[in-house]
Amino acid sequence: MNKQVPEFAIFQNSRTKVSGIWNGEKWAEPPVKDYDFVRLLATLIRTDPDPVGIVKAIAKENDPNNK
Repeated sequence: MNKQVPEFAIFQNSRTKVSGIWNGEKWAEPPVKDYDFVRLLATLIRTDPDPVGIVKAIAKENDPNNK
């Protein structure tokens, strides 16, 4: 069985307000104070007609080589 590793993922626990963001190589755990922001991001990605485009645009804006 060949399982592929996702390029991007978000998990959230609404009880503990813990979030995690996977960038394809490692997990980042944003601070609890950013829980609502991550929830908004997850909702946007989940409901937008072009979720891959959203993720790529965010990655591009956060790429230090892009500036």
